[in-house]
Amino acid sequence: MTMVNATTDRSAPKKQKISQLRRLLWHVNRTDLGWVTKAALTSLQLGARSKRIEFLKQLPSKPEWSDASRRLAEDGYVDVSSIVDRSLAEAVSAITEDKVDRLNELAGKQKLGHKSFWVSLLDEDLVNGAFATDHPFVRYAMQPAALRIIGDFMHDLPQLSDVLLTLSQPTPNQALSYSQLWHLDHDDKRVCKLFIYLTDVRDSADGPFTFIPAGPSKPFRNTIKSHMSDAQVFAKTGPNVVKEMIAPRLSSFIVNTARCLHMGSRILSEHNRLLYTATYIQQPRIFPEPPPRFRAVGPVTDLERAAMRL
Repeated sequence: MTMVNATTDRSAPKKQKISQLRRLLWHVNRTDLGWVTKAALTSLQLGARSKRIEFLKQLPSKPEWSDASRRLAEDGYVDVSSIVDRSLAEAVSAITEDKVDRLNELAGKQKLGHKSFWVSLLDEDLVNGAFATDHPFVRYAMQPAALRIIGDFMHDLPQLSDVLLTLSQPTPNQALSYSQLWHLDHDDKRVCKLFIYLTDVRDSADGPFTFIPAGPSKPFRNTIKSHMSDAQVFAKTGPNVVKEMIAPRLSSFIVNTARCLHMGSRILSEHNRLLYTATYIQQPRIFPEPPPRFRAVGPVTDLERAAMRL
């Protein structure tokens, strides 16, 4: 996987309307006060955390997994293409072919329609808002290597929060918006995302996932700004710290998106990018727990139930 420097700039995004309570929690979580909230919530659930730690210990361990977790902790990202299960990645890829063929149909049904530059292709797989535990996208996210790498970084069994399949497309003559601009994820204090490229990302025209490693991103960890332009970011970091994930199909990587400033989906004409994303947080969640995202289908272990909050 090759990472190269990247620079571009356009104007700021339109803002969504959100509740005042959520806005307050969001702003608190953007600062170090969020760690105080996290510690307080954890202290109220010490028994549950002990169980998650025991579940983590039950997972297999390998030297390369431990090294990947160490790099994730130090740098905020790690390439896991040679570590994760290739057959599970192929299963994820296989399910996407039909969906891309039905792009126009699925685009009309998607629920996350505020982002004009990408189409969510998994909405039809949900039953009452939840994925089956035997869905290939869920099985990829729940593989032991991913849980162990992220779990060792978080120091207990991570919670799988969501899985997503998005096709990013060019939006000529539209200003950059939302995740096309630089931002940190504030779903919680520790947020890790596992990605798979399901198309080749050969250069900047394909809209690669682009980020700034944890160290140079540090000046932005207490900012209340939501999404920032290149000019705002580079005024503090300079452009040389920026990394683009240029990599072939089925490349996989993990990024701590709460620590690494990032953006993506800046697609040029006649290009597109198909991306799988699994999001993990560390329990207990700072925000109120949303409706169940997963539903048990077939045999499910106690460890899997804990990781998916079944």
